Amino acid sequence: MVDGRRLGKGLTDRFKGMISVYALAKAIGAPYRCIYTHPVHLVNFLVPNAYNWLPQPDELSKTTSGVRFKLLRKQHTIRRLLKVLPLKRQVRVYANMDYLDEINRKYNKQYQWGELFNELFKPTKVLEDRLQEHLDNIDSAGFIACVFRFQNLLGDFKEYHFKPLPEADRQELLTKNINALKRISEQSEVPVLVTSDSSTFIDAVKDLKNIYTIPGKVVHIDNVADAESEVYLKSFVDFLMLSRAQHIYSLGTEIMYKTDFPKYAAKVNDVPFERILIE
Repeated sequence: MVDGRRLGKGLTDRFKGMISVYALAKAIGAPYRCIYTHPVHLVNFLVPNAYNWLPQPDELSKTTSGVRFKLLRKQHTIRRLLKVLPLKRQVRVYANMDYLDEINRKYNKQYQWGELFNELFKPTKVLEDRLQEHLDNIDSAGFIACVFRFQNLLGDFKEYHFKPLPEADRQELLTKNINALKRISEQSEVPVLVTSDSSTFIDAVKDLKNIYTIPGKVVHIDNVADAESEVYLKSFVDFLMLSRAQHIYSLGTEIMYKTDFPKYAAKVNDVPFERILIE
């Protein structure tokens, strides 16, 4: 369930919960459905691939007696959800953590995150056309990717309680990250795709040699519920473009957030992933 009644956190955390619940359903042979309607319907961007997760007409119980709700937002094990087994009613789950390793151990499975993701999802024509446009533009020979996650340190947008740095510190942080990117791009024989939650950073690097950026406004999906569909599309484009890179690097200083966005994009197609700490 991603319907706005409970905070789902960012796109990566939403995917973690969706894949985990699918893995459990698959392990126990139970039907799986995904209701993703907030802040935009998932089917605008991703539709069923090998498994149809769309609820069918009149399939979902409309009475509280026919449903159990489980909230797994801070639980670090899947124990709370396992208490509903064996299934006697429909179970609606709010989850935003990755329980795949735990499920594999408990049920003696070897599910891979990327395989499950690709069983569930394929891009809509709108998303696939946008991806192909960028793939054509960047280089047919392939590319690597660098990801920078600033949260609100550079004052780009609201995200929970995070506050911007003072102006002088912002410039120092910006310069450190630009220099780190230059070092990678100068050593790379293929173009470097750069994604970031900071439009300030993207604007600062978009014209550098060997750098490719994806235009568009970035918002945190849990904090902005009234943006245009094009704004939310940007996050899906970034995620799936990263998944098609040859290698993904997540760069940042000690004060920057170690985002899982590139880590899980890498899992989609088993792309090598590496974190680089900027001193």
